[in-house]
Amino acid sequence: MCRITEVKQTRRVVIAGAGPAGLLCASLILARNKDANARVNYHVTLIDGRQDFGALTKDELSKSFRSWMLGLANHGLDALRELPELYENYVKGEGIQLEELSIYLGSKRITQGSADEVGTKKDIPEAFIVDRNYIVAAIARYVKDKYEKDEKFHAMYLTTCQYVDYENKQVLVRNKATKDERYVPYDLLIGCDGVRSTVREALIRRHSNFSCTVTDIFQEFKAVHVDRPECLSDKGMSLLPDILPGFQGIALPETGGKVNISCGVPRHLFDNVDADLKSDDYRVVSEYIKKHFKAFELVDYDDFAKQWVNQRWNQTGMVHCNLYHSTELGIVLMGDAAHATSPSIGMGMNTALRDAQVFCNLLKENKDELLETLETYSKERVKEGNSLTSLAYNLYCHEKMPQTIETLHLVVRSFLHKKLPWLVAEHPQNMIGLRGVMLSDVYDHATKLGIIGKHRLINERVRNEYFEKLSGMVKESPKKRYKLNTTYVVAVVIGLGSMILGKTFM
Repeated sequence: MCRITEVKQTRRVVIAGAGPAGLLCASLILARNKDANARVNYHVTLIDGRQDFGALTKDELSKSFRSWMLGLANHGLDALRELPELYENYVKGEGIQLEELSIYLGSKRITQGSADEVGTKKDIPEAFIVDRNYIVAAIARYVKDKYEKDEKFHAMYLTTCQYVDYENKQVLVRNKATKDERYVPYDLLIGCDGVRSTVREALIRRHSNFSCTVTDIFQEFKAVHVDRPECLSDKGMSLLPDILPGFQGIALPETGGKVNISCGVPRHLFDNVDADLKSDDYRVVSEYIKKHFKAFELVDYDDFAKQWVNQRWNQTGMVHCNLYHSTELGIVLMGDAAHATSPSIGMGMNTALRDAQVFCNLLKENKDELLETLETYSKERVKEGNSLTSLAYNLYCHEKMPQTIETLHLVVRSFLHKKLPWLVAEHPQNMIGLRGVMLSDVYDHATKLGIIGKHRLINERVRNEYFEKLSGMVKESPKKRYKLNTTYVVAVVIGLGSMILGKTFM
């Protein structure tokens, strides 16, 4: 008897964007070709406007392509471990494993999560601080080593996506060096192409029920890489409320004895920033930092100041979408194209990596059927992506007093939960990134505690009032001065305690 061999369908996959999500997605889809149960042969084309980071040495990366330090928590780690060789041989060792969290209230340091306090290191949630570009380079090296000679993979670096012709299912691309343009056909187009996504524009043009907002995080910030002071743990993250007058900050450990210190101020308060901090003279900035940076003593104030003056004030985007796919167009969105966010909770890259993992696992579960995979992907990921952006934005407040109260709430609730876990629920900040805890679970908890609703009202009002004044819709009124009396402070403390005790079982 003759055995009929099933001829596999060929599916052309174009991935726009070689960031964490795009590279991991390419790796997982190409690995699918080796699965005997796969019903499709995937031909993957990866397109990115930058150079191939996988072709750079670590020294070249360190000198020319340093990025912001980000968190790599269980969500992202589990996604990378879908390919054990990728994690063990390429990603592992690229960052610093966190073992403690500190909060500096002025120069007063409050630390939690150290091995001594928790019990053993195995009890500490697994989390790393990594340079984003180092992770991109590590995954890119894996793809290069594994698939560079694979006829089913084609990388197009230094090439930009110009336009999606969704009617004919093809992408117009342009080589940045030669300026040559051509169309690349697709059966599935995966948009991992960032905040200003060209792929996402196709959904906007075609679907009237597709809703998307692109804003920014309403912050002006700078970040420096300086020598780590001895008082800072080489495996600890430090939150720095009021790091400078009007600023919130964070200090993240780096390899090589460095620390990444980021300082941000809400945009509506930027005009109030002291002139010395806006100076182009590093000596002026250095003296200002010596006087006003209270948390801990820096190793080299001039180095901090030189880096500060040699960079512009940074902003970053924020994206909300109600759908992450189109079955008609054969398009799916991941990473920043779907949910660009503030870096404040350190989960942007983790969520992007999880996007790729979830999508590829759904392909396997649905036996490579796209229709069900795309619809289920949106159902599972839209709530996570929107929870990510809302938590990152609304766990914090643009007004100083409510933010101070929330910082105290974090400290007090964390202490009470540690002592009375059966009575006092955990603070949402401490749930982020834990294995088995979805961001939508954290968002639900933060909403029920009243944090999200309270901060959202204030943050939206502040943004609207800033725009109305900036555009001239509303004229400036004479400023009134108010004194903060002790009665108000006592009332705040009593109210904070009542809030915590009133929400203990949530």
